[in-house]
Amino acid sequence: MAKTAFIILKSPTEQDPSHMLKRLADRRDSTAILIEDGVYQALLVRSASRLSKAAHEVLVSREDLEARGYSPTDLRIGKTAEYADIVDAIMERTERTVTV
Repeated sequence: MAKTAFIILKSPTEQDPSHMLKRLADRRDSTAILIEDGVYQALLVRSASRLSKAAHEVLVSREDLEARGYSPTDLRIGKTAEYADIVDAIMERTERTVTV
């Protein structure tokens, strides 16, 4: 079970969250949750590579991904999740949440 959920809202052009993830939690204890423009983090090779080194699990909001015209097959990292699964990950599977 991951101890820390990191909610990532911004695109890679706005922010590289991998430094914050590495600073606040060990990789094996981290779940990155990508919502809003944060879904672009899982679509671009360079940002997906950095994120894979910082988080054990990557959840991508299916609704936000599809709203931007992409599908789960476009992901370079992670798996899609419904909002209910994201809420479950935050409330039941982690000890703390950090918004990046």
